[in-house]
Amino acid sequence: MPSRRVGYAVRTTEPSTILSSFDQIALRDNLNRGTDEYWERRREFISAEVRERFSRIFGADVESLDGWKKLCIHVVGTRTTGKKGVREEDLQTIEDCKKKLKNKFINLIDLVEYAQRGQSLPKKLVFHSRKGLSEYIQEEEKYFPKSDAKKVPLLKYFLITIGA
Repeated sequence: MPSRRVGYAVRTTEPSTILSSFDQIALRDNLNRGTDEYWERRREFISAEVRERFSRIFGADVESLDGWKKLCIHVVGTRTTGKKGVREEDLQTIEDCKKKLKNKFINLIDLVEYAQRGQSLPKKLVFHSRKGLSEYIQEEEKYFPKSDAKKVPLLKYFLITIGA
């Protein structure tokens, strides 16, 4: 059972997620899920967290081969994690990486959370259609504001229009 002693952070075995972190903020600030303020603060929080974590893990430069390799490995996985994974030595150019990522649709919140833990996305979170990802995003309410991607150019590669 986690420590409840005053002055000590409560530790759990699982790292907090972006959404659970916002839930704590909403609880602390008495934000009601049915209000515009709740959804605006949630959007701002998710946007800031995803952009910060994405930039720290993958970088922002669309011309960075290292960033593309990291993306490829976290989305597709490595050969050790499955037959369809990639070997880093096979990723010699950005085009190689883009080919491996083609027709792979992922949620940015999931991507940064798994990557932060040093894990590739599980296959069930890598969609093969925009529609599949769009349905997942709506069902799980894991939205990233498209307009905020301009601040991290590499991140724009993964954006879709929900419902399209």
